[in-house]
Amino acid sequence: MTPKRMDQPPQTSKFHQGILIALQLVIVILAIALGYFGHRFLHPGTGEFNLLREAHELVLDNTLYEVPDEPALEYGMIRGMLDALGDPYASLVEPALHEIRTDQLTGRFGGLGVRLERDADHNWLLFPQPDSPAEDAGIEDGDQLVQVDNQSITPEMDETTLIALIRGPEGESVTLSIQRNRQTLTFTIEREVISLPSVSWQRLPETPEIGMIRVNLIAATTPEEIEDALDELLESGISGLILDLRDNTGGLVEPGVQISRLFLEEGEIVRRQFRDQDAEIFTVDEPGRFSQIPMVVLINENTASAAEIVTGAIKANQRGFLVGRPTLGKTTIQFIFELQDGSSINITSGRWFVPDLDFPLQPDQSIEQDQPDQAFIQEAVNQLQDVISP
Repeated sequence: MTPKRMDQPPQTSKFHQGILIALQLVIVILAIALGYFGHRFLHPGTGEFNLLREAHELVLDNTLYEVPDEPALEYGMIRGMLDALGDPYASLVEPALHEIRTDQLTGRFGGLGVRLERDADHNWLLFPQPDSPAEDAGIEDGDQLVQVDNQSITPEMDETTLIALIRGPEGESVTLSIQRNRQTLTFTIEREVISLPSVSWQRLPETPEIGMIRVNLIAATTPEEIEDALDELLESGISGLILDLRDNTGGLVEPGVQISRLFLEEGEIVRRQFRDQDAEIFTVDEPGRFSQIPMVVLINENTASAAEIVTGAIKANQRGFLVGRPTLGKTTIQFIFELQDGSSINITSGRWFVPDLDFPLQPDQSIEQDQPDQAFIQEAVNQLQDVISP
């Protein structure tokens, strides 16, 4: 008989050891499961929106009224959630309006170059711009639009929805069906880049030595537009500038910084800070192209956000004279998050400030509420003439 080695465990011990490990695993799994379900039982609804689901089911089962489609209900829920934040600038923007606002901030869009108008029966009519893709394709003034791709166009359709249907990515095509002289015609047209100017300018007729630039929105293209406008005005012989930021509700922060750099020789522009982050300081790296031209800035109660960044930078660095009424005082920054259906939510995610300045910004020379538009311009002219007169 061969003796057993004492250092080898019997085969049955391996079997028992396997059973023991399996039992331990079962106990661990049961403990985790009990902990999870026990937590759910003791703390129902934590992070799971159980109340919302319960209310949704009750509405579906009991309402006397017609239940809106799912997107409309979801939009209502999202708006309620944003309202609960207490953030006055948090909002939900539905797809069509989100697309148009994005185009405005970009300063360009893929489109056909048509103007939309309604006739007496509220039908939508097309008026192509000169040399536009629509005109080149054969669209004529007054053509009645009846279909865009597969979407019928009715008198009840709002302008925002219609614009969003016509616009789209540059280089892609859209099919329009129109009625002309009782005939239905179909055109497939490739979208091209259409600019959305945010700036207009002129020499003042009675004081041609002064130019005025009106900025409607701080878009991505606005700094370049201002440069082009000022180059043309300077070439025409102006020696003073009125920068009109009245009713400019803002736009993008960094283009606002770029605009400020055009007019400043040195100094700090603004500080921007997001949650749990240090403030980012924007300064002037080198004298701006237009840092020497005498200037006056027009402001009012609707001058806000990025337009206030420009105004604040000019005031803090004593670069120009402010005429008008106090600004809005909006010093928060909203991030825009696009949702999967093309809608978006705006959430306040940061703040900006200019050291040693209080907001709303106060003008150096006030214009009363009941004063006409010309009162702003005349006061600006008076200030500039004192500086530019020989």
